[in-house]
Amino acid sequence: MQMKTEVLIVGGGATGVGIARDLSLRGIPSLLIEKGDFTSGASGRNHGLLHSGARYAVSDPEAATECISENRILKQIAPHCLEETGGLFVSLPEDGLEFRDLFLTSCEKVDIPATLLSRDEALNLEPELNPDFLSAVEVPDGSIDPFSLVVENARDAEKHGARFLLHTEVRSIQVDKGKILGVRAKDLLQGEEHIIDTRYLINATGAWANQFLNLAGLRLDMALSKGSMIITNQRITQRVINRCRRPSDGDILVPNGLVSILGTTSIHLDDVENFEVTRSEVSLLIKEISRMVPVIKGTRFIRTYAGIRPLVLPEEKEDDRAISRGFALIDHEKRDGLKNLITVTGGKLMTYRLMAEKTSDLLCQKMGIQASCSTHRTPLSGKGKPFELKERLREIRPALGKGAEIICDCEIVEREELEESIKKGDLKDLQDILHRTRLAKGTCQGGFCIYRLLGVLHDLKMSRGDPNSILKGFLEERWKGIRPILWGTTLKEEELIESIYKGIFNLEP
Repeated sequence: MQMKTEVLIVGGGATGVGIARDLSLRGIPSLLIEKGDFTSGASGRNHGLLHSGARYAVSDPEAATECISENRILKQIAPHCLEETGGLFVSLPEDGLEFRDLFLTSCEKVDIPATLLSRDEALNLEPELNPDFLSAVEVPDGSIDPFSLVVENARDAEKHGARFLLHTEVRSIQVDKGKILGVRAKDLLQGEEHIIDTRYLINATGAWANQFLNLAGLRLDMALSKGSMIITNQRITQRVINRCRRPSDGDILVPNGLVSILGTTSIHLDDVENFEVTRSEVSLLIKEISRMVPVIKGTRFIRTYAGIRPLVLPEEKEDDRAISRGFALIDHEKRDGLKNLITVTGGKLMTYRLMAEKTSDLLCQKMGIQASCSTHRTPLSGKGKPFELKERLREIRPALGKGAEIICDCEIVEREELEESIKKGDLKDLQDILHRTRLAKGTCQGGFCIYRLLGVLHDLKMSRGDPNSILKGFLEERWKGIRPILWGTTLKEEELIESIYKGIFNLEP
């Protein structure tokens, strides 16, 4: 298929989708292509932290300033995608108070509210804290639902004229006389080939930036850093709990809906495709975070996962944690003589909107267009707060009284609601549906709701491919996240899930 667009964006994470929305609100048409679904990369593999910027106040003041600014903006434009939990930075006896004092001074310099709490105040807020802690500082951290955030950006962008091609991969880039003319891409599910002509090309592929740039004979100096995380089966604390020390492995616990997320590690990688969470990382995270919250040692864990941070190297650094978490915006006309190519990478979920704004500003400058950004003051659509399940129960109770069918017991997703979501968009595979609903995000991690979902798809005659193969693929992917934590009650639950699936599908022992 031959296609044409003013701007082609490659990468369907928060940054790419944010650019599509920003451009659409400026009246600039764009087409975004993504080889998976939205949030298939780091945007869907993070600990969902609504950064206050305090984590970077000492080591990276510029990144800290960006975070607190975007923190305030997101609270205004996307309140339904986040929870303002608040956060604590806790000093343990081995940490001393020297860094705490530097931390408070640094937060003040970058305008991050930081309040030193008394011992009783801190324990009243979070009774599970290690009673031996020396100090606790309160900051405006919170949690984000990254899937809702990205999908809402995409919906708003599409409403204003942006187009999306998912499960579509760029295979080659056509360059002539220092200018990109277009790309060849392939639909990975249907096999259809696309030739896309474009005036401007934006590389928003994150950790895959060099894989994409290689198609044009270019390369950036980047480090790939793996961050591994663990999900608990319950919400351990009401606030984000940070270790008040210089950045290190295992120094944060983030409440996210009904669960909490332990994080994170920083391990250098050379391969962006093949990686896994190791048992040693799991042991390290549990050991370190249980120093702040001792109950972690007896907690049941339901899954592990990892994401890849793309860190742009300004100079040689031995430690990935020493590299700035700020983002890089590269005009390849100045750097490589390629007139109409822009790369944006690095950064974090928290600064996706700012990254999109700066990228769009640069594009407008190159296009000779006067059009200002409005994403900082234009709210995203959507309603309610995904974290407040009590409210959801109240909303859904009348339907339950009339015999409504619940598909996901953990996240309280009704069949009618699920069918509405499925019919709303062109969802091409199982992960597309999971990214747009709350299915498989609860404590059973899809153990009970996935086969129900496949039944719904069969009833609606919307199944794509062999249902058993789809189910097997999901369970195998789920197994990767469970294997590193397979002990105790987690092992018992996995044996239960196995027996249920063997019974339902009449599988051999």
